[in-house]
Amino acid sequence: MMNDAPGRDLAALVVPRWGRLMETGNRYEPYRLLDPDGVTVEAVAVYFPELLAAGKAPSTVRSYGMDLLRWWRFLQATTTPTSAGRT
Repeated sequence: MMNDAPGRDLAALVVPRWGRLMETGNRYEPYRLLDPDGVTVEAVAVYFPELLAAGKAPSTVRSYGMDLLRWWRFLQATTTPTSAGRT
């Protein structure tokens, strides 16, 4: 199906190396997603304990954390800073 909406040149998209996922060594908070300034991403900090409370393994928290890091990086490349992460 053809879409008449103007397209984006995804080949020209530059995704920044925004933030990082940090291993904490704490069994109650095994990973923390940090922004480029080293500040905890609060929305993710609330989500990770929910995963653990649901019985998910720390490796699952890490996997989700890596996915969220990639998502935040994509948002930085495609949206304005004030709207990144909002739906």
